[in-house]
Amino acid sequence: MKIAVLAAGTWGITLASLLAGKGLDVHVWEFAPEVVAELNAKRRHPKLPHLEIPPAVVISSDLPAVLEGSEAIACVVPAEHMRATCRLVLEAGYSEQMFVICSKGIERGTHALLADVAREELGAAAEGRIGVLSGPSHAEEVSKGIPTAVTSAATRLEVAERIRDLFMTPRFRIYTQTDLVGVELAAALKNVIAIACGTSDGLGFGDNSKAALITRGISEIARLGAKMGARPETFFGLAGIGDLVVTCMSPHSRNWKFGSLIGKGMAPDAALKEVGMVVEGYYTVVAAAELARSTGTEMPITEAVAAVLFHGKTPIEAVSALMLREPKSEMQG
Repeated sequence: MKIAVLAAGTWGITLASLLAGKGLDVHVWEFAPEVVAELNAKRRHPKLPHLEIPPAVVISSDLPAVLEGSEAIACVVPAEHMRATCRLVLEAGYSEQMFVICSKGIERGTHALLADVAREELGAAAEGRIGVLSGPSHAEEVSKGIPTAVTSAATRLEVAERIRDLFMTPRFRIYTQTDLVGVELAAALKNVIAIACGTSDGLGFGDNSKAALITRGISEIARLGAKMGARPETFFGLAGIGDLVVTCMSPHSRNWKFGSLIGKGMAPDAALKEVGMVVEGYYTVVAAAELARSTGTEMPITEAVAAVLFHGKTPIEAVSALMLREPKSEMQG
């Protein structure tokens, strides 16, 4: 069975290595030829020095060759490149394979979730074949074989089960569900809350502050989910509170690291450069804030992060605005 993995970042390489470890024929597509050359020469990703890429993993910038004969496609490109990548897949004639989205985010401008982007671009042939793999799963840990549990989701349960069977190993456990909207929203928005938690840590605040941000963060994510037809229980599962906790607490989290640099006074552009990897929350927060306003959903933490990153508000000003909001019942809404 041949699997195509699109993008050779840390998560793409980790998943490719995991699949190769199951004896599958794995081909990885990477847009940048210089990255392909380095990975093929060293057989290690610079951010995962402990992981030797298995010899069975083929890495190439030739997309048609990577896709040829594949039975499933794992798309790990950043959210901002999802639409263009899906167009390339369609142009290459490969829109009928199972398409597994392993990225997290909301498209800027359209506010579309990534499964919707894939569905729009891949067309009718892909209908019913699209799913996501999501949950608390840092590449740095999965690549070391550290026990991890995640969720596969698709509108059709049989697709979620196929994704489960494809990726599951004795150290990578996968649960299934059909709330695709809820899983995608949780995956995208937890990165925004992680930036807030990192900023709190960068300011020198403590565990009390972070616990409040995590708890109120999942509350506002669930509120938006309810407006968009998601199931409430999704936000208290692996793709919801599970992924939120790990992203807000772990030094592996690029979103947390980015936020901590902001809290220490670094400008967003400089912080992005310092992290040196895609910070999905930075690209998601504007779309999330716009989505909140368009649906009439109260999301004060998301709004605060957007104000700090794009509207000149300082982190301390944002904290004051959050703390001095009108008192209300915890269970309101």
